[in-house]
Amino acid sequence: NKKGKIHIPDTSAVTFKIGWVKRSLETKTINITRWHSYFGLSTGSRGGSTEIYVYTDIIESHFLGDTIAPLLRIIPVMSTKEDQIVINYQRPLYFPLRQNYIDCIEVELKSSSGDGVGESYLDLAHTLLHLQVKITKKNGSNIATPDVVAPVNYLLNTLFSECSITLNDKQVSSQANYAYRCMFDALLSPKAVQESLLTAGLFFRDSPGKIDATEILNAGEGFKTRYNICKDSKLMDMIGALHFDLGNQSKYLINSVNLRIKLERNKDAFALMSASQDFKIVIQHASLFVRKVKVAPSILIAHETALSRGAIKMPLRRTEVKSFALSSGMQSITIPNAFIGHVPARLIMGMVSSTAHNGDFSNNPFNFKHYDLSYLCLLDGNRMIPSKPYQPKFDTSNSYSRCYMSLFIDLGRYHKDQDINISYSEYKDGYTLLAIDLTPDLSADGMHDSVLRNSNLALDIRFSKALPETVNLIVYAEYLEMS
Repeated sequence: NKKGKIHIPDTSAVTFKIGWVKRSLETKTINITRWHSYFGLSTGSRGGSTEIYVYTDIIESHFLGDTIAPLLRIIPVMSTKEDQIVINYQRPLYFPLRQNYIDCIEVELKSSSGDGVGESYLDLAHTLLHLQVKITKKNGSNIATPDVVAPVNYLLNTLFSECSITLNDKQVSSQANYAYRCMFDALLSPKAVQESLLTAGLFFRDSPGKIDATEILNAGEGFKTRYNICKDSKLMDMIGALHFDLGNQSKYLINSVNLRIKLERNKDAFALMSASQDFKIVIQHASLFVRKVKVAPSILIAHETALSRGAIKMPLRRTEVKSFALSSGMQSITIPNAFIGHVPARLIMGMVSSTAHNGDFSNNPFNFKHYDLSYLCLLDGNRMIPSKPYQPKFDTSNSYSRCYMSLFIDLGRYHKDQDINISYSEYKDGYTLLAIDLTPDLSADGMHDSVLRNSNLALDIRFSKALPETVNLIVYAEYLEMS
């Protein structure tokens, strides 16, 4: 950019803004895109960093001495506390953008010492993602009133297909099927949470039996609400939590650790619902808010001493989401080696159309159909889990009470004041999910640890009718670990 502005308050929080310009010779227009990042560092007055090195993977790498790197600028930040620094660049720098990569923007900020956030710790449990997006036609023009299009549910997070976390250049987690992880978390949240907190992330529950509807007259209330929010290319302002393992535990991340969060976008055909295919999502603004914690010097010294004797250990509820393809026409399926090694503490399962899973404007990727499921169990060697397999009947008899009750018992909601916003009658109309607790004392939701064991789990599934289409079985697995 031609001008950079940095403000360094007492908390050492830095707001940094960059932008790029795209010129069109045909239309003689200039489009400016901006990306905001919030970064912490120690100021020069505290004996810390005097420069910020700004890297971004949206530009091509270029030579820096005898190495190459995607360095955008080196910005001096010599200052005293509470100073506001304004830097003007009379001669802007131009770098070629990386082709076919603009939908995945990753900006890394490092101090000149290479340290993360100085003496501050990070409270990752309070990490917030703020997005402002709009829907346009594929040629970039605004949509008009006759155009019927709406985003899928919980767009703040389901817009993304993968979330990876890197600490000090080492990837510690990479969540494939990220959209499904977020949707499972949201769907199984209490009704009060869905109707308050999650609405800030554009969560409006789809009406059972109308989840695939894209015409206003036939659509459910969730689709209509999201349509009214985005019609005429109005800006959709969203904020909420990211769903990642380090953010689901209460321990602080220690200081001097570089944290990088990378989000890969889903296809527009996955994230949008419409009878037409002439639409796309445009990200106008993205911010990540991370809470910094200033700890006592005695704690810093104690942790430094402890780290000299061994690595840091953090209790994690690690989540893995797998997808298994079930071919059209099949009626009995065994999936061997579904889980090898550590046995998960809990599994949650649901089935969606493979067409929707791969991205299709006219199919909702979160329509969890029953597909006339008639038998399901896990095989742990010669042992079946549960000991009496689930054997629902989704015909006129509506005999699926054990499957429905598994959500309450195996998710730890039974005898607690935590509901699940799925009624018995709604369960078979797009909300068919099953849960299995695999802990020895059936307390996957408890606060205590269970003995880790290794095994080879297989899935045995049968249907009363042959599958009418290729189906993806989505399996949400939770592990209780110390990492």
